[in-house]
Amino acid sequence: MFEKHGILFRSDLLDASGIRHGFSTREGGVSHLPHTASMNVADGHGDTPETVRENIGILARAVTDGILDETAVICAPQIHSAAVRYVTEADCGHPAEPCDGFFTDCPGVLLMVRTADCVPILYTARRADGSPLIAAVHAGWRGTVAGIAAEAVRKLTQAGADISTVRAAIGQCIHDCCFEVREDFTHAVTELCGADFASRHIRAQNGKQYADLIGMNTEILQGAGLAQAQIDVSPYCTACQPDLFHSHRASHGKRGAMGAVIGIL
Repeated sequence: MFEKHGILFRSDLLDASGIRHGFSTREGGVSHLPHTASMNVADGHGDTPETVRENIGILARAVTDGILDETAVICAPQIHSAAVRYVTEADCGHPAEPCDGFFTDCPGVLLMVRTADCVPILYTARRADGSPLIAAVHAGWRGTVAGIAAEAVRKLTQAGADISTVRAAIGQCIHDCCFEVREDFTHAVTELCGADFASRHIRAQNGKQYADLIGMNTEILQGAGLAQAQIDVSPYCTACQPDLFHSHRASHGKRGAMGAVIGIL
């Protein structure tokens, strides 16, 4: 279940000793431009680098109750891929290599992916000795059909996590009520994932087609070995509530970006 805690949404499925996480909204930041106000955590949308850095610091402190700040955050240029990289404290404070996901077992590191309709997924897991692992991915539609959600599970289990301990929380993103797609999208999903997969997650209505990114990622996670009880899904559509969430579709591209953050304290 997702609940709002101040400026963040959190999933109770990820609540675990020593791990903190949060999915940001548009609230609580220092951005003053109408389209980025007030919590924008990405450069390239009109805010100064100083403003973006201050917002990231506010978000980091909100996630960790003031224990960590922007110097602990790791993010990267996102390229709509299935690349999930291992990172450590040595990667903090400067951009990582382009990718769309991270995983780590290092305390004091905050993994952050940025979205504004795409799907953010945060993960927790444990090794047999009880030591924690975490991951965060940005799943745009290309990353979704490339299987980035499953790739994160694979990275965690390769690092020693027991699959039964993996938990995944799918944060706020665009839902199928608003994600209208064209024929080229349907052809691409069919080619990469098969016609049956496409038919389950792309529906026709009033001469238009709508895609369900949540359904796609949920099925991909289940295919990677997670039971439904190991997956939590935010009920909020970013395009339906552009006053609360940044939405690329609702704003026609003039917007900021939200952050999904997780760390081991």
